[in-house]
Amino acid sequence: MLSHAASNPYNYVTSMKVNQVELNASVTAHQVSQLLAPPNGKTSKQYAECTGNYEYSITSTQSKSLKFEIFNEDNPKILTEKFYKDKTSLKQLGQTKSRVWLDWKSTQTMSENIRVQNIQITPNYTLQQFKQDFTYSAQGMAASGEAQVLLLQPNEIKAFLKESQNFASPYTAYLNFGFKNGRLSNFAIQQAVAC
Repeated sequence: MLSHAASNPYNYVTSMKVNQVELNASVTAHQVSQLLAPPNGKTSKQYAECTGNYEYSITSTQSKSLKFEIFNEDNPKILTEKFYKDKTSLKQLGQTKSRVWLDWKSTQTMSENIRVQNIQITPNYTLQQFKQDFTYSAQGMAASGEAQVLLLQPNEIKAFLKESQNFASPYTAYLNFGFKNGRLSNFAIQQAVAC
Protein backbone atom coordinates (compact mmCIF):
# COMPACT_ATOMS: atom_id res chain seq x y z
CA MET A 1 0.00 0.00 0.00
CA LEU A 2 1.04 3.65 0.02
CA SER A 3 2.07 3.50 3.62
CA HIS A 4 4.77 4.93 5.81
CA ALA A 5 6.32 4.64 9.22
CA ALA A 6 5.62 7.51 11.57
CA SER A 7 9.28 8.45 12.09
CA ASN A 8 10.25 8.14 8.41
CA PRO A 9 9.83 10.94 5.88
CA TYR A 10 9.04 8.46 3.08
CA ASN A 11 5.99 6.72 1.75
CA TYR A 12 6.62 3.28 0.31
CA VAL A 13 5.16 1.17 -2.47
CA THR A 14 5.58 -2.50 -3.34
CA SER A 15 4.68 -2.38 -7.03
CA MET A 16 6.22 -0.42 -9.90
CA LYS A 17 5.15 -1.42 -13.42
CA VAL A 18 6.28 -0.06 -16.77
CA ASN A 19 4.36 -1.39 -19.78
CA GLN A 20 2.94 -4.13 -17.50
CA VAL A 21 6.43 -5.34 -16.47
CA GLU A 22 6.88 -5.43 -12.67
CA LEU A 23 10.18 -3.73 -11.81
CA ASN A 24 10.14 -4.46 -8.09
CA ALA A 25 11.59 -7.87 -8.96
CA SER A 26 14.25 -9.33 -11.19
CA VAL A 27 13.22 -9.30 -14.85
CA THR A 28 14.61 -11.07 -17.89
CA ALA A 29 16.53 -9.30 -20.63
CA HIS A 30 13.69 -10.29 -22.96
CA GLN A 31 11.16 -8.44 -20.75
CA VAL A 32 13.37 -5.36 -20.71
CA SER A 33 12.80 -4.97 -24.45
CA GLN A 34 9.20 -4.02 -23.56
CA LEU A 35 10.26 -1.17 -21.28
CA LEU A 36 11.49 1.48 -23.65
CA ALA A 37 9.19 2.54 -26.44
CA PRO A 38 10.89 2.36 -28.89
CA PRO A 39 13.77 0.29 -27.48
CA ASN A 40 16.45 1.92 -29.62
CA GLY A 41 19.65 3.43 -28.37
CA LYS A 42 23.29 2.62 -27.82
CA THR A 43 23.99 -0.39 -25.55
CA SER A 44 27.12 -0.46 -23.42
CA LYS A 45 28.43 -3.18 -21.09
CA GLN A 46 30.44 -2.61 -17.95
CA TYR A 47 31.75 -4.70 -15.07
CA ALA A 48 31.13 -3.12 -11.66
CA GLU A 49 34.18 -3.87 -9.49
CA CYS A 50 32.38 -2.84 -6.32
CA THR A 51 29.55 -5.37 -6.61
CA GLY A 52 31.02 -7.91 -9.02
CA ASN A 53 27.98 -7.46 -11.28
CA TYR A 54 27.71 -6.83 -14.99
CA GLU A 55 25.66 -3.85 -16.11
CA TYR A 56 24.20 -3.25 -19.54
CA SER A 57 23.04 0.29 -20.22
CA ILE A 58 20.90 1.74 -22.99
CA THR A 59 20.78 5.48 -23.49
CA SER A 60 18.22 6.52 -26.05
CA THR A 61 18.07 9.80 -27.88
CA GLN A 62 14.78 10.58 -26.17
CA SER A 63 16.09 11.62 -22.73
CA LYS A 64 15.67 8.09 -21.36
CA SER A 65 18.25 5.73 -19.99
CA LEU A 66 18.00 2.15 -18.76
CA LYS A 67 20.48 0.09 -16.77
CA PHE A 68 20.17 -3.70 -16.54
CA GLU A 69 22.24 -4.85 -13.50
CA ILE A 70 22.82 -8.60 -13.34
CA PHE A 71 23.15 -10.16 -9.88
CA ASN A 72 24.65 -13.64 -9.46
CA GLU A 73 21.93 -14.65 -7.00
CA ASP A 74 19.25 -14.04 -9.66
CA ASN A 75 21.09 -16.28 -12.15
CA PRO A 76 22.41 -19.39 -10.35
CA LYS A 77 22.91 -21.27 -13.65
CA ILE A 78 25.55 -18.78 -14.83
CA LEU A 79 28.68 -20.20 -13.23
CA THR A 80 31.41 -18.24 -14.96
CA GLU A 81 32.12 -14.76 -16.26
CA LYS A 82 32.85 -16.25 -19.70
CA PHE A 83 29.08 -16.17 -20.24
CA TYR A 84 29.22 -12.37 -20.57
CA LYS A 85 32.33 -12.22 -22.77
CA ASP A 86 30.50 -12.18 -26.13
CA LYS A 87 27.20 -10.69 -24.93
CA THR A 88 26.95 -7.12 -26.18
CA SER A 89 23.17 -6.61 -26.27
CA LEU A 90 20.11 -7.37 -24.16
CA LYS A 91 18.77 -9.60 -26.94
CA GLN A 92 21.80 -11.89 -26.53
CA LEU A 93 21.14 -12.16 -22.78
CA GLY A 94 17.65 -13.68 -23.37
CA GLN A 95 16.38 -15.15 -20.08
CA THR A 96 19.18 -13.70 -17.92
CA LYS A 97 17.58 -11.87 -14.99
CA SER A 98 18.50 -8.50 -13.54
CA ARG A 99 17.34 -5.44 -11.69
CA VAL A 100 16.34 -2.46 -13.83
CA TRP A 101 17.11 1.22 -13.33
CA LEU A 102 15.13 3.60 -15.57
CA ASP A 103 15.49 7.35 -15.85
CA TRP A 104 13.38 9.83 -17.78
CA LYS A 105 15.36 13.07 -17.78
CA SER A 106 12.35 14.76 -19.33
CA THR A 107 8.82 13.45 -18.79
CA GLN A 108 7.76 15.08 -22.06
CA THR A 109 9.27 12.04 -23.80
CA MET A 110 7.51 9.60 -21.44
CA SER A 111 5.21 7.43 -23.56
CA GLU A 112 5.27 4.26 -21.46
CA ASN A 113 2.39 3.01 -19.33
CA ILE A 114 3.72 3.64 -15.80
CA ARG A 115 1.88 2.50 -12.67
CA VAL A 116 3.07 2.95 -9.10
CA GLN A 117 0.78 0.68 -7.08
CA ASN A 118 -2.50 1.68 -8.76
CA ILE A 119 -1.45 5.25 -9.54
CA GLN A 120 -0.90 6.18 -13.19
CA ILE A 121 2.21 8.35 -13.71
CA THR A 122 2.06 10.50 -16.86
CA PRO A 123 3.80 13.64 -18.13
CA ASN A 124 0.77 15.54 -16.76
CA TYR A 125 1.23 14.28 -13.18
CA THR A 126 1.26 17.28 -10.84
CA LEU A 127 2.78 18.12 -7.49
CA GLN A 128 -0.77 18.45 -6.14
CA GLN A 129 -1.49 14.83 -7.13
CA PHE A 130 1.83 13.74 -5.63
CA LYS A 131 0.95 15.43 -2.33
CA GLN A 132 -2.36 13.54 -2.25
CA ASP A 133 -0.83 10.20 -3.28
CA PHE A 134 2.37 10.35 -1.18
CA THR A 135 1.67 12.59 1.82
CA TYR A 136 4.82 11.79 3.81
CA SER A 137 7.28 11.93 0.91
CA ALA A 138 5.74 15.26 -0.19
CA GLN A 139 6.15 17.06 3.14
CA GLY A 140 7.91 20.37 2.64
CA MET A 141 7.87 20.15 -1.16
CA ALA A 142 8.01 23.41 -3.10
CA ALA A 143 6.66 23.87 -6.65
CA SER A 144 10.08 22.83 -7.94
CA GLY A 145 12.13 20.11 -6.29
CA GLU A 146 12.57 16.38 -5.83
CA ALA A 147 11.08 13.75 -3.54
CA GLN A 148 11.54 10.02 -3.09
CA VAL A 149 9.11 7.16 -2.51
CA LEU A 150 10.72 3.93 -1.30
CA LEU A 151 10.25 0.78 -3.36
CA LEU A 152 10.13 -2.07 -0.84
CA GLN A 153 9.89 -5.82 -1.19
CA PRO A 154 6.83 -7.22 0.62
CA ASN A 155 9.13 -9.02 3.09
CA GLU A 156 10.75 -5.66 4.04
CA ILE A 157 7.58 -3.90 5.19
CA LYS A 158 7.57 -5.25 8.75
CA ALA A 159 11.21 -4.20 9.27
CA PHE A 160 10.50 -0.78 7.72
CA LEU A 161 7.58 -0.16 10.07
CA LYS A 162 9.67 -1.26 13.05
CA GLU A 163 13.01 0.41 12.20
CA SER A 164 12.34 2.93 9.44
CA GLN A 165 15.62 4.75 10.12
CA ASN A 166 17.37 1.80 8.42
CA PHE A 167 15.62 2.54 5.11
CA ALA A 168 16.62 5.49 2.93
CA SER A 169 17.77 6.25 -0.57
CA PRO A 170 20.15 5.32 -2.14
CA TYR A 171 20.61 2.15 -0.05
CA THR A 172 16.94 1.22 -0.47
CA ALA A 173 15.32 1.07 -3.90
CA TYR A 174 13.27 4.19 -4.57
CA LEU A 175 11.34 6.24 -7.09
CA ASN A 176 12.58 9.77 -7.66
CA PHE A 177 9.98 12.36 -8.63
CA GLY A 178 11.30 15.69 -9.95
CA PHE A 179 8.93 18.64 -10.24
CA LYS A 180 9.29 21.97 -11.97
CA ASN A 181 6.62 24.65 -11.54
CA GLY A 182 4.24 22.08 -10.00
CA ARG A 183 4.49 19.56 -12.85
CA LEU A 184 6.43 16.30 -13.08
CA SER A 185 9.56 17.11 -15.08
CA ASN A 186 11.70 13.99 -14.51
CA PHE A 187 11.16 10.54 -13.04
CA ALA A 188 13.49 7.67 -12.15
CA ILE A 189 13.37 4.13 -10.83
CA GLN A 190 16.51 3.61 -8.74
CA GLN A 191 17.53 0.24 -7.35
CA ALA A 192 19.40 0.04 -4.05
CA VAL A 193 23.13 0.63 -4.25
CA ALA A 194 25.38 -1.81 -2.44
CA CYS A 195 28.54 0.28 -2.25
